[in-house]
Amino acid sequence: MKNKILVNNLVKAAMLTALSIILSRVLGIQLSPNIKISFGTLPLMLVGMLFGPLLGALAGLCSDMIGIMINLGGTFHPGFTLGAILTAMVPGLIFKYGKEKNINTRLLIVFVILFVYGINHGLLTPLWLTQLYGTPYKVLLAGRAIKVIPDAIINYILLLLIYERILPRIKH
Repeated sequence: MKNKILVNNLVKAAMLTALSIILSRVLGIQLSPNIKISFGTLPLMLVGMLFGPLLGALAGLCSDMIGIMINLGGTFHPGFTLGAILTAMVPGLIFKYGKEKNINTRLLIVFVILFVYGINHGLLTPLWLTQLYGTPYKVLLAGRAIKVIPDAIINYILLLLIYERILPRIKH
C-alpha cells in the first residue's frame, strides 16, 4: 500500500512539474531580459507543500532541466536551477515542520510566499542576473521589487484558494 501511495504522489508531482514547465516556458511572457511574467512557480510550491521537501527539490530540478531543453530562450545559470529547487523544497520544509507545530495554514502560506518571492525571486534572482548580464545588483533589485510585490500578492491569493478550496474537493 505504501508503494502505491508513493507512485500516486510521484505521478501527481510529475503532473504539477509539467504544469510548471508549461506555465513558465511555454506560456510565460518575457518582457525584458530581466523580467518575465509567468505562473510556473505556483505548481512547484504546491509540490513541496503537498509531497514534502525531497520530492519538491526533485520537481524543481526537473522543471528547470526539462524547461531548458524545451525553451532555450534564456541563458543557463546554475543559480536559476538552485532557485527552482528552493522554490519547491523550502515550501515543503515550511509545511512539514509547520504542520508538526500546528501552525495555521494561512500563516504557513505567508511564510512560503515570503521566502519564494522575498528571498528567492527578490534577492537571489537579481544576483544571478547580475552575474549573467553585468547589470548592477541595486538596479535590478529596484526593478524586481516592482515585479515581485504584485506577484507575491497574486500568488498568495491563488495558493490560498487552491490549497483551501480546490484541493479538498479533489481529494474526495
